[in-house]
Amino acid sequence: MLKGLKKNALKKNVEAQIKKNESSTSGITEFKTLAILIDASQPINIVSLIKLANELGVDSDNLKIMGYKEDQKEIIDDKDASYYNPKNFTVNGSIKGSFLQDFIKKDYDILINFYEKDSLELNYIAAASNAKFKIGSASIDQRINDLVIGVPINDTSLFIFELKKYLKILQFI
Repeated sequence: MLKGLKKNALKKNVEAQIKKNESSTSGITEFKTLAILIDASQPINIVSLIKLANELGVDSDNLKIMGYKEDQKEIIDDKDASYYNPKNFTVNGSIKGSFLQDFIKKDYDILINFYEKDSLELNYIAAASNAKFKIGSASIDQRINDLVIGVPINDTSLFIFELKKYLKILQFI
């Protein structure tokens, strides 16, 4: 029953964040910071994401990778990424954990929502993020992202190719 209450609260929070984001338009003048939100239950090569950041001209100090692990009981961060799970949300849908709140509050230039599974926990963090420009897959709620790339995430090289193409068109790189 508590899981149901938490899911309903998260749904409401996602909708509230999306409405809040629709009214704010902030552009990027210079692209220096990058955040990547991943579904850590899927096989994702963190090193390839770090390489992507380097190719985009983002220093590793200005890159933050945050992963969601639904089935992970204990969160173990590694040197390249931080992780969260359902326990990082209260029954009323708010966030507990300063590291996750810090991720949301930081003004990244770009947030790449590198996941395809439409998950409330991932969508909430993506929608609540203060990133100036959000990029994601077409398979998730498209209202969250400013740019939607219609390529499957599991085809990493094609996704990265398309991402770089659009960032050049938008003159971010």
